[in-house]
Amino acid sequence: MKNLISILILGLGLQLAQAQGIDFFHGSFEEAKTEAKAQGKLIFMDAYAVWCGPCKMMTNKVFPQEKVGDFFNKNFINMKVDMEKGEGVDLRRQYGVSAYPTLLLIDGNGEVVQQIRGARDADGLIDWAKKAALPNPGLTQKLQEKYDDGDRSPSLMRDLIKVKAAYNDATNSLMEEYINGLSEEEKVATENADFIFDQTNAINSLGLKVLKDYEEYFTDIKGADVLDRKISGIAKNSGTQAIKDGNKEQLDEVLAFLKEYKPANYKELSSELMVNFYGKNEDWSNYDKAVTKHLAKFKKGDDKSYRDVAWNYYMNIEDPASLRKAEQWMQNNIKASNSYENNLTQAYLLYKLESFSEAEDAVNYALILAGEDKKTKNAQILKDQILKKLKKTETVE
Repeated sequence: MKNLISILILGLGLQLAQAQGIDFFHGSFEEAKTEAKAQGKLIFMDAYAVWCGPCKMMTNKVFPQEKVGDFFNKNFINMKVDMEKGEGVDLRRQYGVSAYPTLLLIDGNGEVVQQIRGARDADGLIDWAKKAALPNPGLTQKLQEKYDDGDRSPSLMRDLIKVKAAYNDATNSLMEEYINGLSEEEKVATENADFIFDQTNAINSLGLKVLKDYEEYFTDIKGADVLDRKISGIAKNSGTQAIKDGNKEQLDEVLAFLKEYKPANYKELSSELMVNFYGKNEDWSNYDKAVTKHLAKFKKGDDKSYRDVAWNYYMNIEDPASLRKAEQWMQNNIKASNSYENNLTQAYLLYKLESFSEAEDAVNYALILAGEDKKTKNAQILKDQILKKLKKTETVE
């Protein structure tokens, strides 16, 4: 069993490793711009072509790395766009992409902040993104000198906070001074309201009180959905960090934040964060309980979600009752979608449950469904292991 699992980690199990890397946005470019504005971030775009070797190298070896994911997920809305199909064709013309990969940093208005051509290793990619997103050091010094000389004008305060934040310097005291220095009318002036909205990116952000006090204004100007995504994005980013750190106290603060601000998806997001926390910290007993409730409440009929969780059970859970439950999920999946992936996942679970004859039937049927278009190496490996087990059983009998 251990040998089989080690092989599968390189195959289907790759999804577990990739989850540590860059989390790419799956909506349209217009939706990405809206999300960038809502979260006060730039868009990182990987402009690629399917035939490009260096593009494949970055996809397989650079983007999945944990340190790359940590930096890019925190600082950017990340997109991969095939420049030769769909909206990529128009984006290629718009941004003059003529070599692959082209890596771009784009603001929420669609303006290019920085771009480079060619592949980079993990450290090179992070260094480029850090430098490209940082303001000129000379500008920072000039703004600080004006502040030290007593300038507290809203425009100066906005610029100083922005450059300090870009360098990850503490800005809470500056933000407090800035907000407290605004009159009620000034707080809803476009330049101040937009700035406060953009700079509100954590559950302890001082701008949250302004967003709450002037909720009707921000809803009218930004739209209810944008304000909703802002709150959800704050919770998701903070919750993801708490999960990575294994910090339950911090996660509880995020859950309390969601309960207070109640974005449209707050119940589902709260449930998802708890599931991910238990999984990340290998608390498989609580994971089993939490994910079972999550699937039943929020993922009914979602073929892929059930299959991904069933695979996680195969990889990490030993309790036979839980494994049988996951196998039943696959039976239900197969009734709705009799696919290669569903039958193969069922075969893995049956193998782990030592139901070898049933596992053989499932893997054989998966291979039939695969035809010539799918890569079936994992299925063949599993089938060989099942046949070995069946022979051993027959010998004993």
